Amino acid sequence: MSFDIIDAEQCFSKDLTPYHLIQGEFNLLKPYFYANQESPKKKKRKTTPSKADIETAKRHEELRPILMNCLNELKICWKEKNQVEPKEKKGEKNEIDFPSIQQMVEKAQMKFSDEQIYEKIDLVDMIYKDLDIFSVFNKICMNNTDQLKLLEITPTATYLIPPQSTFIMGSMTDGSLEQLSEHVSLFDGVDLVVMDPPWPNKSVHRSSKYETQDIYDLFSLPMTSMLKEGSLVAIWVTNKPKFRNFILKKLFPSWQLEPVSEWVWLKLTTKGECIFPLDSEHKKTYEQLIIGQRCKSQIVMPEKHVIVSVPSLRHSRKPPLQDVLMPYLENKEKPVCLEMFARCLTPGWISWGNECLKFQHLNYFEKE
Repeated sequence: MSFDIIDAEQCFSKDLTPYHLIQGEFNLLKPYFYANQESPKKKKRKTTPSKADIETAKRHEELRPILMNCLNELKICWKEKNQVEPKEKKGEKNEIDFPSIQQMVEKAQMKFSDEQIYEKIDLVDMIYKDLDIFSVFNKICMNNTDQLKLLEITPTATYLIPPQSTFIMGSMTDGSLEQLSEHVSLFDGVDLVVMDPPWPNKSVHRSSKYETQDIYDLFSLPMTSMLKEGSLVAIWVTNKPKFRNFILKKLFPSWQLEPVSEWVWLKLTTKGECIFPLDSEHKKTYEQLIIGQRCKSQIVMPEKHVIVSVPSLRHSRKPPLQDVLMPYLENKEKPVCLEMFARCLTPGWISWGNECLKFQHLNYFEKE
């Protein structure tokens, strides 16, 4: 079983000179709890396991040998990171609540204008100041240079815009998806799409940010018009069986995709320990990534694969995939890559979502 180790801190600092991610953002020093610390089960009447429980247990038994093999190999090659105590979460101060403002902007557009006016903004200045918290939405914002640019939206909210990156701030219902599709058509489609949809989860407030309370809303994404032959689509999914089944049996067929690989993200501490006990019934130390393709290519992708990294201290931030997926793209010279429901920007990529700039806030970085 093959696996890749991702240094997320290094990847998220790439091409951002003279800035780099503040130390400690990916320094989880110890597991959240150990096996002997799990809450004891209360005695209750025996009940028949639900279908979801049975499917979850079955899936875990399928993945367990793969993960155990990976953990055994990691004992030899894992390099423990320097123990840097995470800094105060200053990045969360002075942040703009983009989802709430986006909803306000969308309601105003519906009330006062039926016409969608799409603008392209070229961030030509080293510090661009011509966008505010309202005008940043529904625009194709581009840094077409090989230099890092700064976007100052308010005096306390400045964002790093990587070289050759493009972002569109919007929601699934404000017309920005049509704008995205039109922009992508200039490149004859995308080679790679990565997305982390806000799967419904009662315990996670983020699930309401994109107003995707119903998983069937994902059918409204204009995937068929943006993909081309050989395109890869990688979707992060929780460990709930119904979401995995939904992708494989309904979503991929509707997008004319064939499932080609299922990857597992194994989350470890800086010392190489699982962040949760491997067999914990309450929390899993892994998440899943399902990959589909429009017409299978000659490039062989492993059906099963493990990616290993230390998770972010911030909720739900996934490891960057550009380096580990690049070898499987047909167009490796200048691929067109898109992240949907993005919460940060990637050099050379197109990003869409109502929180594209979230982790680009200057407070998450420090100057070299």
